[in-house]
Amino acid sequence: MLLRNLIFMVLIACCALTGCMSAQYYRDRRIAENPEVFNSFSPEIREKVSLGQIDIGFTEGMVKLAWGTPDHIYIRTTDQGEATVWTYSSTRILSQTDRMSVPVRVYDDRGHSSIVYRNVWVNRDRHEEYDVARVDFTQGVVTAIEQMGQ
Repeated sequence: MLLRNLIFMVLIACCALTGCMSAQYYRDRRIAENPEVFNSFSPEIREKVSLGQIDIGFTEGMVKLAWGTPDHIYIRTTDQGEATVWTYSSTRILSQTDRMSVPVRVYDDRGHSSIVYRNVWVNRDRHEEYDVARVDFTQGVVTAIEQMGQ
C-alpha cells in the first residue's frame, strides 16, 4: 500500500513538472544553447528577448531566440523590393456533429433478417492551423510585426 502511494505521488509530480514546460522553458533553453549570440545583445534587448518580446529593428537571430523557429517562411515581393515573412501558428480543434443513416440488419421472431436504415450521430473533430503572428524582415531586420488580437 505504501509503495502504491509512493508511485502515485511520483506520477503526480511528473505530470505537474511536465505541465511547467512552457514557452518560457523553451526560450530559456534556446538562450542557454546560444549564449554567445545572446550575450552579444545590448542589456535592453537581452531583457526583451528573455521575456519573449520582439521589436522593430530586431535581427532574425533575436527573433529566433525570443519566439523560436517560425512555422512558415514566405518571401513577399513588392514594388519596393523583397521581404521575408515569418509566421507563427497554433492549432485549434473544431468539433462538428453530423447525422448519417447506416444500414442495420435486424431479425424477426422467426429468424428472418432484413436491412433497415437507422440514423446515428457522428462526432468529427477537425484540426485547423491558424496564424497567431507574422514578422516581416527587410534585409534581415524586423520592419513589421502583426499579432492576432485577443
